[in-house]
Amino acid sequence: MFAEVICHRAFRCLDPIQTAKLILDCGANVGYSSAYFLSRYPESTVIAIEPDVDNFKMLERNLAPYGDRYKGICSAIWSHSTGMVLSEDRLGVGDECARTVRPVHADEKPEFMAIDIGSILDRSGFDRISILKVDIEGAERIVFASNYESWLSCVDSLVIELHDAECIRVFQNAIVHQNFEVSACDDQVVCLRKTLAGREDARSVAGPVVWPIARS
Repeated sequence: MFAEVICHRAFRCLDPIQTAKLILDCGANVGYSSAYFLSRYPESTVIAIEPDVDNFKMLERNLAPYGDRYKGICSAIWSHSTGMVLSEDRLGVGDECARTVRPVHADEKPEFMAIDIGSILDRSGFDRISILKVDIEGAERIVFASNYESWLSCVDSLVIELHDAECIRVFQNAIVHQNFEVSACDDQVVCLRKTLAGREDARSVAGPVVWPIARS
């Protein structure tokens, strides 16, 4: 993961963005992507969200040199606040990079309360999200299915991994009227608002975009 994010510059797709204020790193794992953003955009504040406790402890160690420029939240992104647990189901190879979450059953005690992106933005002190990075192992089908209308229009750029055909369908429906230029970079989908892309003829989601399914 270090090689992918830092050495191979997995987020080079965001190079057209010169400055960023608020960056949300949803599915931050041990903090490599957050560290990249904090270094690439020295005036930014990063909010890093990661549900796995062991990953989160390493994230805090990795991001400690950035001081108060970052805030870590040990939780999962969902469409609304609800009690959650880490699931035994994992995507792909089944390591710490593929942890999934699920709502609690009636007889279970929550391990944590999920949080939604709108609530994070409301509490951040910022009006907009400069960069929203989403890698949440399939939970994007929940996040972009409901309760996204209030915050999605406040996102200037978005980079997301979509993990199956249903995730693609839900995400396409959510962004269809958002005036994004949509492209693909490796296994990520990149959405830049037309003003940031610097083009009046930016593609809509109906354009010739090959929608990749993320490798896990």
